[in-house]
Amino acid sequence: MIITKLAYNMKIIRTKSAEMFIDEHGIFHKKVIENCHLDLETLKESVKATEELTKGKRVLMLYDARAHFTLTEDAMDYAQKDIFNKKRIATAIISNKLAIKITVDYMVKIMKTTIPIKVFSNQEEAIEWLLSLKGTGNKKAKISA
Repeated sequence: MIITKLAYNMKIIRTKSAEMFIDEHGIFHKKVIENCHLDLETLKESVKATEELTKGKRVLMLYDARAHFTLTEDAMDYAQKDIFNKKRIATAIISNKLAIKITVDYMVKIMKTTIPIKVFSNQEEAIEWLLSLKGTGNKKAKISA
């Protein structure tokens, strides 16, 4: 794990699979590293870094999944639990990948998650949506895919 400091005293953590930081609005950004292979061990490392950075607090999450990456089946199961983690107020995923859109749609419609989650094609819309949910505590936030 590599830790870097940015302007505004932001700390960036880089694991084998992602770069992550919390911005000035309190949004937790997690960006998948191009061409990484996500197995269960690698994903657990990323989740541990997430816990360290968020200090266990509930956060608005912006998950940038536009990079090419591979994912093992056990990592996929674990990732779904992480994405819908109770420590999230809401999760916005940036991706144009059909597989991600289908997975999120399944999780929202079939598994009836209580955590708001939505897939966006660009970062600006994703951030706007997350900021619109800030302070909701996710109890009454609209869930959509």
